[in-house]
Amino acid sequence: MHSKASDWKRELQDILNRHNNYHAVKPKGVSFKTMDGRANFLFAFFAELRRNDERNYKVLPSGLRGRHVKFMVTRWVARGLSPGTIQVYLSYLRVFAGWIGKEGMVLEAASYVSDPSLVQRTLCATADHSWSAQGIACDKLIARVAEFDTFVAAQLSMALAFGLRMKEAIMFQPFRAVTEDGASIRLLRGTKGGRVRLVPIDTDAKRAALDLARRVAVSEDGHLGDPRRSLGQNRTRLYTVLARFGVTKRQLGVTAHGLRHQYGNDRYEHLTGAPSPARGGDRLDREVDRSARLQVASELGHARENISTAYLGAIFRSGKLTDSKRKRKDSRTSTNDCLARSEPREID
Repeated sequence: MHSKASDWKRELQDILNRHNNYHAVKPKGVSFKTMDGRANFLFAFFAELRRNDERNYKVLPSGLRGRHVKFMVTRWVARGLSPGTIQVYLSYLRVFAGWIGKEGMVLEAASYVSDPSLVQRTLCATADHSWSAQGIACDKLIARVAEFDTFVAAQLSMALAFGLRMKEAIMFQPFRAVTEDGASIRLLRGTKGGRVRLVPIDTDAKRAALDLARRVAVSEDGHLGDPRRSLGQNRTRLYTVLARFGVTKRQLGVTAHGLRHQYGNDRYEHLTGAPSPARGGDRLDREVDRSARLQVASELGHARENISTAYLGAIFRSGKLTDSKRKRKDSRTSTNDCLARSEPREID
């Protein structure tokens, strides 16, 4: 049945009005960012589905079927979208399917393609993504940035010294974040999911970064973003300045997120006395490795040891393999815990 453009848009908006402010599985609301992401994606999805150069599915949103999802996944793969992006898109569709009473309709990405590697993300670092791995002297580059923009330099300095995300660095309040005993910083503003975490102040580099942050923030309530700009404008400014100094994948081969990798790998080496697997380190005692990974994951704002593989590389398992286990293991692309995963979220 054919429908007018206004019909599908009106129906989709009605569905969003009823459901979009709720979490997919938990009895709570979601952020405006999540709501905007869902809405923007769904309008673009149905616009492309209904009008493209291959097949025009004149379908209302409530009439979404599995064949429509497969058709769009095929187009995404052909366009060269990353596995991570495809996973996020499918997660949006999975939520939408629940809204229209079609739970289970949207399958795992691998079900829609002949080659699963095209849509599978790996959450395991096979190389070091730190700035130093690309030959960048972090302190020197940040010093150059400071001559151009002290706010951005302070943000980068905190990201390097404490493993902060960029949003956390912008919103960081240096006079309020230090714990009463002066041993750690307490992070809450800008953290993912509002999760609180403590990061120890245990090196001269960390104390120097805090000193710079205090000089930039000035007041008790001050943060590291330029007070003349909104949070969004400060984020834009940060990435504009980084691009000016070559901090992009295309230019220097790194991104701002590489400072989180820098912190994680440096911290692992500090805790164990050995380089991480991502930096070519050899197998360590399992308990030593596990303890360090849990500490690094915690300081980066994650709760699970496995998340550390995204920064540090594979977890080496101990013990002998039986013949059956060896056969299963040999069929994988790696002999460790670095498996392709299909979680639709980005490791940050």
